[in-house]
Amino acid sequence: MKRFALLFLILAVFAGCGGKSASNAESDNLYKETQELMGTFATITAVADKAELPAAQAAVNKAFARLRQIEDLMSFHREDTEVALVNREAFDHPVAVSAETFEVIKAAVQFARDTDGAFDITVGPLVRLWAEAGEAGKLPSQEQIADALTKVGAATKIKLDEEKKTVRFTVKGMSIDLGGIAKGYAVDKAIEVLRAEGVNNAIVEAGGNMTVIGKNAEGKKWIIGVKNFFRKSGHVEQIEVENMAVSTSGDYERFVVIDGHRYSHIIDPRTGMPVEGAASVTVIARDGMTADAWSTAASVLGSTRALEMLRKDPKYGDCQMLFAACTQGFRDYLAPGEEDK
Repeated sequence: MKRFALLFLILAVFAGCGGKSASNAESDNLYKETQELMGTFATITAVADKAELPAAQAAVNKAFARLRQIEDLMSFHREDTEVALVNREAFDHPVAVSAETFEVIKAAVQFARDTDGAFDITVGPLVRLWAEAGEAGKLPSQEQIADALTKVGAATKIKLDEEKKTVRFTVKGMSIDLGGIAKGYAVDKAIEVLRAEGVNNAIVEAGGNMTVIGKNAEGKKWIIGVKNFFRKSGHVEQIEVENMAVSTSGDYERFVVIDGHRYSHIIDPRTGMPVEGAASVTVIARDGMTADAWSTAASVLGSTRALEMLRKDPKYGDCQMLFAACTQGFRDYLAPGEEDK
């Protein structure tokens, strides 16, 4: 049968078509470093001639510093960030934030509109409700879900002032979590640093979000390995990318079980219910924010609706999606490989 590439989880970046993992590459023209930040592990791989490796290392260090700057502004899990300040005070009065934080929140609000609310940075009350339900082993009541839904709705309940760079909530108890978009933004900004430092062939990854520029160490497109639980021979499919961003979202690892039923950690912000059948979706886009946001949105929307929406919106014309059971638009990205048996 033909290879439908039913894919689940981004696993690795490969140094070349031979399938050698960059993490194990013994190459004179690769510099790779991994650090823990943004609640996950971030890895930067830069390609440079041997004589230029010290400069590449310095560039990578600057790129990591850039990632930490963004974490310091936008982390949801710290009390000293601008996001934390917004969550504490934005209902009481407009809260001024940096141009970068404003940019990401503004983009998130637009994504909420573009996805009919499937992507929503205010979904936190629902996520917490279902997490508590999982711990208690008891489904939340309809009243609890309805109450949480009153605090959700980035498209209509967040008010932004472009000139003053302020954020305001219209409903008490609202909060934002940029975890579904900030990593994509951050890897793009790290790439900008690398380019400014003269590194034009590199990849930055943070928590399943990747942005790739130029070629790999062999002068070919970067090859991303993606786990495929359905292949009978082997567990990794490969997609080839150059100057693009890649993001994967799904419920293959995070879920709760209540009364023997598995409920996804991905909550539909429009209904308050966990999504069904959102095993995995991978998105390729021109920038990390788009890939990051749409991988979450598509998990909520499902393959048919998500692809329909992308086709209708010209600004997403170069986006590609790969669902657990859908390969629309992805054939050109699949690297040559053995057909499924």
